[in-house]
Amino acid sequence: MEKEKETPPKKKQLSSRTIFYIIILCLMILIPTGVYVFDLIKISNLKDKHKTELAEVRAQAGTTVKSITQKNLESLTRVFSWAVRSEFLHENIGQVNSYMNELVKTADLQDISIIKTDGIVVLSTNKKFEGNVYAGPVASQLATVNEVMTQTGKDAVLICICPIMGLDKRLGTIVVTYQPTVYTFGNTE
Repeated sequence: MEKEKETPPKKKQLSSRTIFYIIILCLMILIPTGVYVFDLIKISNLKDKHKTELAEVRAQAGTTVKSITQKNLESLTRVFSWAVRSEFLHENIGQVNSYMNELVKTADLQDISIIKTDGIVVLSTNKKFEGNVYAGPVASQLATVNEVMTQTGKDAVLICICPIMGLDKRLGTIVVTYQPTVYTFGNTE
C-alpha cells in the first residue's frame, strides 16, 4: 500500500482585483467618516467662538445702553433745571411742583427733589422728604456740584444731580433718581 501523501488543501488567495476592491471599500468608509469627524470638530469650534463673540457683543450693548441712559438722564435733568430756574425766579413754586409730578409720570422716574442751598428739601415728588434735610445717597455732594453729574446708587439706581443757578447765586440743586430697565439681550444660542 502506497502511502498517499495527504497534502493540505490550498488556501485560496485573494486576487489582486479583490484586494483592490476591499481597499476601495475601506476608503469609501474611512474618508467620509474622517470628513464627518473633522466637520464635527470644526462646528464645535465655531459654536464656541460664536458664544464668545455673542457674550462680548452683549456686554458691549449693555455698556452702550447704560451710557446712553445716563447721558439722556443728564440732558433731561439739565433742561428741567432751566424750567425750574425760570419758575423759581418768578417765585412760581406751584408750577414747578406740576412740572415735577408730570415728569415723574411721563419719564418713569422714581422721584425728583429740589434742595435749597442749606440742604432743606423745598419740593419733592416724595412728599415725606419736603421740609427735611436731604438725606439721600448724594447729600454730602450737593453743595459742591457745579455741573450735571450722574452716579449709580444702591440697586443700580441712577442719581442725577444738577445745580440750579440764579443770575448771581446758586438757587439750589435738583436730584433725580431713576431705576433703569435691565436688558438681557436674549439668550439665543
